[in-house]
Amino acid sequence: MDTTNSLPKLLENILKSKGLNNDHLTALAEAGIQQKADFEMIGDTQTLIDITGLDEETADKIMLWAVGVKTQQEVIPQQVNETPQQPIVVESADMVKCVHCGTKQPKDYKTGDLCLSCGNQAEPVLNCHWCFSSGPGKFCRSCGSEFVPSADFEIALFLKREGESKNAIVKMVKEMTPQEKENMWARIRKNR
Repeated sequence: MDTTNSLPKLLENILKSKGLNNDHLTALAEAGIQQKADFEMIGDTQTLIDITGLDEETADKIMLWAVGVKTQQEVIPQQVNETPQQPIVVESADMVKCVHCGTKQPKDYKTGDLCLSCGNQAEPVLNCHWCFSSGPGKFCRSCGSEFVPSADFEIALFLKREGESKNAIVKMVKEMTPQEKENMWARIRKNR
């Protein structure tokens, strides 16, 4: 009995153009596939391979034609490689977060207030080693220099007197080892 006759002629021609031969068409007919909608019921490439014994490349071509989109096997690996997009959070320009714990401070917050969560000064007021003004944040609002930690303020002043540039001082202080800082303190004490 010739089971390929149960498939419509147009469907046979389309499937042959996708790489099927008469044996494959017979396997499709024996699996109960008689129209394009049957491929949608099958759903994915692996199921088509399991019920018909087709090779993966041909099954992919057929499912892409029949379903009209990439099959699950092709879509899932791409999704695994993509990094999930993080939501975009727009925050008010006047919002202040604690530099120690990152907690959002209340609207009535004033510079120098203590954080409600961790108890440290939420936005410490630091002195600028370059222009001697003070203020909150990471950068001086007068000259734009990055603040150095309070413990390293005198070292930064000494480096300024030695002729280092504004940005080089900050970089040098950050890169100093504890031993180098101790040596610098010895030089500062000697020059007093």
